[in-house]
Amino acid sequence: MAEPMALFVFALFLGAIALWARRARTLFEIEIRSGRLQRAYGRMPQGLLNDFLAVLPRNHESRLVIHCSVERDRARLTTRGPIADDSAQRLRNLLGLWPLARLRAAPQIRAQRN
Repeated sequence: MAEPMALFVFALFLGAIALWARRARTLFEIEIRSGRLQRAYGRMPQGLLNDFLAVLPRNHESRLVIHCSVERDRARLTTRGPIADDSAQRLRNLLGLWPLARLRAAPQIRAQRN
């Protein structure tokens, strides 16, 4: 009886460590609907956020999540949701203009919504 409980506690512990490691690598995550910022987490320069919002279509009703993390000392951008390939590439190009040190030193994303 104690063995299954120990395995369960160990699995919870490993899950917590995995979640912590993912959060430690995350620079920012934003959710956009209809061209408006709905949710934001992490650090991101305001200029980069403004550029991202300018690239994305405003008439799109679907939910788009943009996640930026650090991998091998580089910023990596991933998207979840419907987005055209050329728009996703433009977002990656915009992100590439910002050095990783400036992204890490950026202020917390403001809670203000557009």
